[in-house]
Amino acid sequence: MARRTLNAMLVVSCFIIWIAPCSGGNILLVSTNSLSSPSHYMVLSTLTGGLVANGHNVTLVTNDLKGTHGFPNGTYSQTLTFKASYLKEDQEKLENTMKEFAFVSPGFTKTFKFFGLVMDALYNSCLDLWKDQNLLNELQNSHFDFALVFPFSSCDVLVAHYVNAPFAIVFPSIRAPTFHEGYVGMPYPSSYVPFDVFGTLTDEMTFLQRLQNLMSPLLYHIMQYISNLSYHSIQVTFDILPDKSIKELYSQASLVLSHVSMGSDYPRPYTPNFIPIGGLISGPSKPLSKELEDFVQGSGDHGIIIFTLGSAVQGLSNKDTAEIFARVFKKLPQRILWRHNAEPPASLANNTRLLKWLPQNDLLAHPKTRLLIYHGGSNGVLESITHGIPMVVIPLLGDQVSHGARVQKKGMGLMLDKTNITEENLMEVVQEVLHNPSYKERAQLFSDIHNDLPMKPLERAVYWIEHVMKFGGAHLRPRSADMNFIELYMIDVAVFLIIVSAIGIYVEYLILSKLFRMCCSGKYQNPSLTKM
Repeated sequence: MARRTLNAMLVVSCFIIWIAPCSGGNILLVSTNSLSSPSHYMVLSTLTGGLVANGHNVTLVTNDLKGTHGFPNGTYSQTLTFKASYLKEDQEKLENTMKEFAFVSPGFTKTFKFFGLVMDALYNSCLDLWKDQNLLNELQNSHFDFALVFPFSSCDVLVAHYVNAPFAIVFPSIRAPTFHEGYVGMPYPSSYVPFDVFGTLTDEMTFLQRLQNLMSPLLYHIMQYISNLSYHSIQVTFDILPDKSIKELYSQASLVLSHVSMGSDYPRPYTPNFIPIGGLISGPSKPLSKELEDFVQGSGDHGIIIFTLGSAVQGLSNKDTAEIFARVFKKLPQRILWRHNAEPPASLANNTRLLKWLPQNDLLAHPKTRLLIYHGGSNGVLESITHGIPMVVIPLLGDQVSHGARVQKKGMGLMLDKTNITEENLMEVVQEVLHNPSYKERAQLFSDIHNDLPMKPLERAVYWIEHVMKFGGAHLRPRSADMNFIELYMIDVAVFLIIVSAIGIYVEYLILSKLFRMCCSGKYQNPSLTKM
């Protein structure tokens, strides 16, 4: 009897183990954006990998040219593919143009033109998806419990509504020219929340800076309006809530998963559905290869410096700029690991090793790492904060400027202008951050704050997605997400009070004028004088 009971328990246990993966939800990730940098895919694939590991079924929608690039095995369950109309050469041309902007200031005209080319590429990629009727049929015939939306273009949010699934907005920063937190009802007080992700404003602003910060959303709204016009035609064609604007479609998000943390962002108001997941890719460090470990250990007490410009710009194509870095590194007692997939500088010294790829997180966790020289991408900044490493930030593009401003404002490092790099100022900032202990102390402080949380970023993201899949997201969405500008900022109430006040003042004016005329015209006489 006992043996049969044991066998039955084993069968039940095996059955539970077998059905466990099937008990998870069906989650959709649409990846129509063909221009995202590898760092963006790191955030998305880490998140989907965590969902797959928790027993969920993740479907990746992508085009045949990009495929599953950036999504290793184990970060998705299956793919749905549509045919891309653009060529690989077209994509590479745009990416090369972006790299050309790395160490130059292109000016407003070139920047605006490039922005237009990027928007056209994103829209055309989106259009490819909606032209594939077989894919659309498969999407409609499938049931998705949740969707992940990457708002670099508005295509993903259209697909989320097309399949009628609750969704989370996932973004490696807090806002972009195509999306900002106001879409989901999150306040951004202009007095202390810097709005422009391409600027250097911090949470402490002068009068003129606050005026600039107040006006910044207007430019974003114009860019978003222009960008969303073309997507609205898709919305109408496929009857995706055609009476609503793209902004209103975004406002239905159950969650906003933003790659920021208390260490990287300023204190500011958050709504309940805004979940910071900064440090998502900063996992436990792995041992270095023997060759790399020997090089690092050979630095002695001086330690090492890591120099990398991220995944998009893998080397300095400008030889003069590369020579400046090489000559400065030559004068330092530290050893330097430099990610440089280009021609080696002529001034390269023995203390500097060039690598086509380096294990950034593992090196930042190494006790001999003293400094990170970096372009300011969110992933590396958060990895550096995680491990308490001070930084010299040289912003190249986009939101890297605001990341650099945050690092400098918080005292974790210094920022250097990419268009004004000389041997003198590069050496000056490197020496300042290396030898002034305050930078290391501040970096360690924010590292302790960043790491002192009850849940790891990936655990937090998965938990809240599963929470919404269980209970929906209505209890997390603020009413402000459904209010228009006039209602939200009480403009109608303010106008009403102004009108009432104006009427009251006018009535008081009429009364006082009447009394004044009566007094001055002699019609009013003192009763005591009349009796006399």
